[in-house]
Parts: sequence; structure tokens; C-alpha cells
Amino acid sequence: MPLFFIITITVLTILYTCGLDLSIYDYDSIDTNNILQAPCWAHWMGTDALGRDLFIRIIHGAKMSLAIAFLTALITFFIGTALGFIAGFKGSWLDEIIIKFIDFLYSLPDLLVLSLVALFVSRSTTGIVVGLAFINWMDLARIVRAETKKYKQEDFVEAAQVMGLNDLQIVLKHILPNISSSIIVALSFTVPRSIIAESTLSFIGLGISPPNTSWGTLAGDAWQFLRSDPHLIFFPALMIFLTVYCFNNLGDRLRDYLSPQKAGEHLL
Repeated sequence: MPLFFIITITVLTILYTCGLDLSIYDYDSIDTNNILQAPCWAHWMGTDALGRDLFIRIIHGAKMSLAIAFLTALITFFIGTALGFIAGFKGSWLDEIIIKFIDFLYSLPDLLVLSLVALFVSRSTTGIVVGLAFINWMDLARIVRAETKKYKQEDFVEAAQVMGLNDLQIVLKHILPNISSSIIVALSFTVPRSIIAESTLSFIGLGISPPNTSWGTLAGDAWQFLRSDPHLIFFPALMIFLTVYCFNNLGDRLRDYLSPQKAGEHLL
């Protein structure tokens, strides 16, 4: 299983970084002479209803899907850690307000929130990233809050306060290094969740709008050809599955590797 995981990651990385150079076709070039062609040597994954090469469109869609996923993880990191530190370190009424707000957001269906953002903000990359970050930061904030509360009671934090360090310096120099492993693991699972969510939105028509494309839009466009040309939906679905599988395994490996970290280990 580890060998399969390594090989899959390597192949996907090569495709995502070099795929556009491996094909002689443009992702949006229409060829009416090769409409709905099955996979062959000229078109490795076949062509779609407009004769466009499916391989190059999947590679182009990968860049969009992964860009959205990583931007979502980045925004989730800043919002989740900031509010988690405030709730955990300051406590009192700030903690109660943040937790109540998180509980309120948890009561809202994710698909409803994403759909509303897509409808009222925009169906652009920015709108989708904002929507995905809005439903992902809460888990990270809870983790950071719990870890901060635990380390706040440690002797090295009290020593830092005696030395005259302010709250921000204590959080950045003493607490953040100790909980970084938990943050990394949480963010590693945010990426595959974002890929699935973006693909779902695009599949139902609320995601990326043309001429841009993603794996979800490719799968959504191919749905009507499920019986006659199943390769159109098979390859986008396969790439979603492999990528999500790899990132989930990465998260599991990171969790197993970083879990033995002792609570007393910290950077001074």
C-alpha cells in the first residue's frame, strides 16, 4: 500500500505539472471531426461532445480544482487559527461568542451555504473559495482552541508572561510551535474535502462557470452521455478519487507520524 501511494502521488504530480506539455491539443480547441471519440492513441482519454481532447481538459481542470483546494486551506488556516487562539487564550466572553457562532454555523447544511454563496456572491473562483473556507474554518478553530487552552496552563507560558512577553508573542513563539502538528494534520484533510465540495458544486451547476473548467464541470457535462460514452465521466471521477485518496492517506500518515509528539516539547 505505501508503494502504491508513492507511485500514485508521483504520477499525479507529473501529470499536473507537465500534462499541458504532453499534449498537442488546446483544452478548448473544438474538433467537429472527432466528436465523442473513444480513448485511442491520438486522444488518450477520448474526446467530448465538441471534439475537445479530454486528457488535456482533465489536466487543465486539475489546476483549477487544486488551486481552489489549496487557497481554501490557506484561508482556513488564517481564520481558524486566529479565532481559535483568541477563544482559547483570551477565554471569557470572547470564547463564548466564538463558540456560539461556530455552533450556529454547524447547524447550517454545507450544501445550502455553498449554494447561497455561489448564487449571491459569484460562481467565480473567488466566490467558491470564500464559500469553502466559510464552512471549513470551524473545525480548525475548535482544534486550535482546545490545544491553546491546554498549553495555556503550562509553566513555560507562565514563565513567558513573567518575562514580559505580550499575548501575541506568547502565542506565536510558544503555543503555535506546539500545536503546529495538529494544524498541519487538520489542513491536510481540508484539501480533499474542498476538492469533493467543489466537484459537487460544479457537478450540479453551481460551481465554476465556462469557459473555465474543473473536474466537477467535466463530470457534470458528461452525465448525459453516461450510457453511450461512459469514458467522459469515468476519467474525471477517477482523477477525483485518486487525488482525494492520496491526500486522505497523506493526512493519515501525518497524523500517525506527528501523534507521538510530547506535549512538553516546545520552542523557546
